[in-house]
Amino acid sequence: MEGELCKLPEIVAVCKKYKAYVYLDEAHSIGAVGKTGKGVCELLGVDTADVDVMMGTFTKSFGSCGGYIAGSKELIQYLKYTSPAHLYATSISPPAAQQIISSIKVILGEDGSGRGAEKLSRIRENSNFFRSELQKMGFEVIGDYDSPVISIMLYNPAKIPAFSRECLKQNGTYLHICLSYQRRPSQSIGVLFLKTTVSFKTRDSNQPRDRVISQVGDLIGIKYSLAGSNKQHQEQGAKKLE
Repeated sequence: MEGELCKLPEIVAVCKKYKAYVYLDEAHSIGAVGKTGKGVCELLGVDTADVDVMMGTFTKSFGSCGGYIAGSKELIQYLKYTSPAHLYATSISPPAAQQIISSIKVILGEDGSGRGAEKLSRIRENSNFFRSELQKMGFEVIGDYDSPVISIMLYNPAKIPAFSRECLKQNGTYLHICLSYQRRPSQSIGVLFLKTTVSFKTRDSNQPRDRVISQVGDLIGIKYSLAGSNKQHQEQGAKKLE
């Protein structure tokens, strides 16, 4: 959820050594990371056979509803017979199922349009650019490069509504930004962050959107990192953008 990728190859190695199971949550990565959008395993070069349970959602990259569990035939059969979420949940509707199938075909390029590869490339480039710009402004930003999840850390929940209201006052019609406030139980006590979802056509440091975000950050005092304190992340981002 924070946009940080786990060290999956190292985790798999440890689990093999001690005969432990690997459970991979890809709710925020499937369809968005990896060369063809197949997720963390593709991005980090891990054989999916080395992951015992793979879980994800259809509500994000696929624009539908529901989710999935992938694993061995024995595991899936067991879940079907014993999981209350499967036994008592409503079956997915045909239109929702078709939306998922169509999205998968686009992402994998099976629709013949080439839109999937183009969109994945733009998501990576735009995400890395915007993350780098936020860090240059002085925000404390978490999340790894190449991750589409860009989160601004906050330590005062009272400032979250203020940030949203002030952005709207600055002519929110051209900001094209959506802010999602994350709190308990998805986060620990005292750890809060804003997930940013941005829509823009060009990567330009002088965009009104970026100026407004920076001004509002100064106004309400949520820039906890001075510009340059995220030097390591900025250097990594610069290499990615070259």
